[in-house]
Formats: sequence, structure tokens, C-alpha cells
Amino acid sequence: MNFSPTEYYQNRIKDTQTLLNRIRKQIYTVGTFRLFIVVAVLIGAFLIKEWTIIVTILLIAVVPFLFFMVRHDKLFRKKNYYETVLSICTRELEWAEYRFDRSNSGSKFQPDHHDFSHDLDLFGPKSLYAYMERSATSIGNRRFIRILLEPLTDMSKIINRQQAVIELAAQPDKRVDFLAKGKMNKGKDNTIENLDRFVKSDPIITGPILRTTVAILPFVYLLLIGLSTIGAIPINSIFYLFLPVLIYTFIRAKYVTGIQNRIGNQFRTLNTYADLIRIIEESRFEAPLLQQLNQSIRHNGTPVSARLQKLNRLIANLDQRAGVFGWIMLNGFLLWDFRQLIHIEQWRKENAPQMKKWFETVAEFDALCTLGTFYFNHPDYQFPKPVETDQPVLEAEQMGHPLIPPHSCIRNDVRMSHRPAFLVITGANMAGKSTYLRTIGINWLLASIGAPVCAKEMVWTPCTLFTSLRTTDSLIDNESYFFAELKRLKEMVDRMKKREKMFVILDEILKGTNSTDKQKGSMALVRQLIELNATGVIATHDLLLGSLADNYPGQIENFRFEADIIDDELTFSYRIQPGIAQNMNAFFLMKKMGIVPKETGR
Repeated sequence: MNFSPTEYYQNRIKDTQTLLNRIRKQIYTVGTFRLFIVVAVLIGAFLIKEWTIIVTILLIAVVPFLFFMVRHDKLFRKKNYYETVLSICTRELEWAEYRFDRSNSGSKFQPDHHDFSHDLDLFGPKSLYAYMERSATSIGNRRFIRILLEPLTDMSKIINRQQAVIELAAQPDKRVDFLAKGKMNKGKDNTIENLDRFVKSDPIITGPILRTTVAILPFVYLLLIGLSTIGAIPINSIFYLFLPVLIYTFIRAKYVTGIQNRIGNQFRTLNTYADLIRIIEESRFEAPLLQQLNQSIRHNGTPVSARLQKLNRLIANLDQRAGVFGWIMLNGFLLWDFRQLIHIEQWRKENAPQMKKWFETVAEFDALCTLGTFYFNHPDYQFPKPVETDQPVLEAEQMGHPLIPPHSCIRNDVRMSHRPAFLVITGANMAGKSTYLRTIGINWLLASIGAPVCAKEMVWTPCTLFTSLRTTDSLIDNESYFFAELKRLKEMVDRMKKREKMFVILDEILKGTNSTDKQKGSMALVRQLIELNATGVIATHDLLLGSLADNYPGQIENFRFEADIIDDELTFSYRIQPGIAQNMNAFFLMKKMGIVPKETGR
């Protein structure tokens, strides 16, 4: 790529604004022509006052008027598209500056209980979800949430997704086009729920008599018209058929209206999905996962987008019954309402079994586009290399947190060459321990969902990620903070005893008890984790925990984040160093802030 992401979005905004200005002028011109036609017809009718000429003028004027009306609608759709593209690119420039003001926090998607979601800030203000989410559809958004919450442990699936993300990242125009067409849908998108109702609902039309009547009725009218033309029957014989047909339609009108409303409300977004599927249909991909998605929306030679548009037309045809005159003529001569319902039922029988697969394809492609945009926006990020063995479990060079702006992000290395093994991180308050833990966790997650990581390079063995960084008490469950933490640690240990391979990240074990009890319990837990073949990182203020390295050489390593006091000021390097922390800062800060007298001894 010969330009930065920022340059791409800036150029796209500039080009789109030019096209938008041109479209707005065309809309104004078309609107002016339409107004001119209406005014000309009115003036002509006022001046001429001859009905035959007036009717002729109306018939002549209706053709260009309809042409300009259709043209106006097409231009308006283009205008909406360009405005949506502008909005998308403008938001990307805001995200590039780490501005989350208008981001969807996704807080409602935060699960009550999860292996790592709460600890790693997956959802909420300034969360990973708020930073990454670019879904064009609600089903794509749900799929992306599942990807975040259910990271892969299968190496081949991770590699397949990486390849798809790399290919989509290189096609920014396609991704923006896909997102814009999805965002243009203003209706409520309940596609999956509506699809289930549509597939499982009772047949719309039953009975061969009605079907046969609908099929032969036009031919009966043609026969009657032919016979009346040659004088074989009176012309009013047609009325004797027309009236009972119309009465029957009137009696069943409530039933038809109910179906019309139900189907219409269920599938207001069909055109949107047809447009999105067409983008996938018309693409030629190299990545196996994308090729698979492309093949899944091909059905019996007819493009799926065309099939969805056909269903949309059939539903729209029911809406044409709204006018009284049109309703009388269409139903009296063609049983129009039932004809459309029969076609809709036939469409359902032919296509309903495949519809869920079509929409799942859109959801998967949508989520992959989100990951592709993430990589496009961070060309300096690298795709990590998964390995099957536990050598190494994790090695990364210059790893940083993706939610910290680059100018203030301090990157550190991490190396865990085998299983079982633990890094014990000690250090003063605010020195960087917790950020380091979350940096490892968030990059492990990114690697496991097939996304690039914020590191110069990374190699890891995919397995379950489990964290305990932010245990909270529960007033509702009458559960103390300490007991909540114990429950979480028990879950972790129990799963390991069942031979589940885990990478664990723990911050300040047993925070809710006294220091002596905490030391005893923490050291026992680490020994247990080593025996259970676990691997991970533990941050602690308890320097004694570092002594475990003497008992487990090569399996436990000590690292530290130091705080330095220079000229009575506290400074942090946020750089990880080997060994056990030497300096603590709580007492210094209490004196500095006047919480305790400055003359108090150390």
C-alpha cells in the first residue's frame, strides 16, 4: 500500500464530496424539470379549456414526469450512499485519533460470567469492541461479538481467518462499499428472528381449488371478452364473473392484509441484504475461507441476490393493492392478492431451506470485514505465528496495548519458552504491571481470533485464555469480594484438572485477605498451577512470591516494573526488567498528597 490509512480516508472523503455535490446539482435539476412539467400542464389546462386536448397533454406529460420521478429516486439513493460513505470515512479519522465520543460501547453485550471479557475491557466505553466494531448488519455485529468471546484454539482455523483478513484488508473500497450499503438500511434489522418465523410459519395458501382458479382466471376473462366481441354472449356477462370474484377478495381482505403486514415487516431489509450478497457474489477471492463463503451463496445457477430481490418484488406487489381503484381492478380480474401470495409460498418452498446459510454467510463476511478494517488501519501490526507445540507458549517482541495511542504506548517483550511456566511481575503502584497483563491478554485474544497483534513479532501456542484481574463482590448474590475471587480461582483449577490447556493471567491473588494468609495461599496456588501444567503471568505486590523462582528454576521467572524518586518526584519508565522490584511508592505518595505528615518516617 503506497498510502497511509489516514491518507486513504482523506482522499476518499474528498472524492466522495465531489460526487455528492454533483449528485445534489442533478437532483435539483431533475426536481426543476418535474416542477416545470406540472406547472406547464396546469397552465395549459387553464388556458386551453378543451378536455380532449387537456387529456392528450396529460397523457403526453405523464411519460417524462414518470421518467424524472424514477431518475430522482435513483439519484436520491446515490446521494444517501455518498453521505453514508462520508460518515464512515469521517468516523475512521476520529478512531485514528482514538476519539471514542460516538462509538457504540457495546456494554449490553458484556456477559455476566466469562473467561476474560470483563478483565480485558472487551465491552464498554473505550473498549476493544468500541474501537474495532465496523458491522454493516446486526447479524454481522452478533457474529463479531461471538468471535471476540469465543477465540479459536484450532491452528488451521486461525491461519484460514488470517488469510481472509489479509485479503480483505487490501480491498478498502470493497469494505467501505459493503459497510455503506449495510448502513443505508434505516429499518430495524431482525433478520434472523424473522427468518425463523418465515421458514416455520404455516403455508400461506392452501387448497388446489384456489390455486387453480388463480391460474385459469385470466384465460376465462379472455374467453368471455372474445365471445362478447363476436356477439356470442352479452358484454355484461363479464360483470357476472367480476362481481363474485371481487366479493370473495373483499371477504378475504383482512386475512391478506395480516399476511402482508407480517411478511412486509419481517423483510424490510431484503434489498439491503441483496446488495450485500451481490458484493460477495461478484468478488473473486484467493483466501480459502472467502472462497468458501463465495460458494455458499450460489444456488441452482440463479444468484442469491436475484432470488432475494424477487421475494422483495413479490412483497412490494402486495403493497400495490393500497389504492382503491387499483385494488378493485387487479383483484377483480386477476385475483392479484392471492396470485402474489401463491408466488411467495412457492418462493419459500424453493429457497427457505437455504436462507439461513445465506444470511450466515453475510454475517461471517461482515465480521471478517471488521477484522480487515482493523488490519488496514494498523499496517504496522503483525500477524502472529501459531505453533502446535508448547515451545514456545508465548514469545513477543515490542508488544503494546492497541487501545493506547502509539505516541504514548510503551512496548515491552514477553517470553515464555515452555509449559509449565509462569512470569511473576512485581512493582510499585502505577508502574505498569496491570497494563502489561492486559497487553498480553488483549494481544493473545487478537491472535486467537485471526487478527494482527500490536507487536513487532509474536509466536504462541493457541489455547484457552483465562484471567482474574477484576473480581467484584455481589450484593445480589450476598457474595463477598473474597469469596467471588475464590470461586473464580476454583473454576480455573477445576478446568485444568480436566486437562483443559490454559494460559492464565492473574493480578494480585487473594486481594481480600490479610498479608500472611495471602502469601501462604498465593504460593500454594502457584505451586498447584505448575503441577497442573499451566502457563501464565501473575502480577503481585507481594515480593515474597518471587522466591518461588528458587524452588522452580526455569519454570518461574521474576520481572519487575520500577518507580524511581528523583528530586522528590515520582517517575516511571514502564519498561519491564528482570528481577524483583526494589522500590515501592505508596508511602511516598501518601506524604506527597498530604495524607500523612511529610516528617513521618519511612
